[in-house]
Amino acid sequence: MELTIKDRLYIPAILPKEGNFSQFNIKKDILRKIEISDKERHDTGLTENKETKRIEWNVEKDIPLNVEFSVQELEYLKQACERISDEQLPDDMWTVVERIYNGE
Repeated sequence: MELTIKDRLYIPAILPKEGNFSQFNIKKDILRKIEISDKERHDTGLTENKETKRIEWNVEKDIPLNVEFSVQELEYLKQACERISDEQLPDDMWTVVERIYNGE
């Protein structure tokens, strides 16, 4: 699955805040795979705008990261997507949810 920086910023917000030990380890592995490295932060100019409290970066330098999730990780991600299905969220977050759920 190819993930942009925006995708990688949204995924942690989708994941449940608590769970059992097995779920904790799956979540930890997912977060490790989608982590934005210091080099990526530097190369894309990823910073937090102090005035607007928004994260900004140069989208033209955003090279998608190809991530391979295990069957268990994909199932965990799908369950997380189902859990938030009734919430009010920004459209671009729903795009990420849809891509995860469809395994794109």
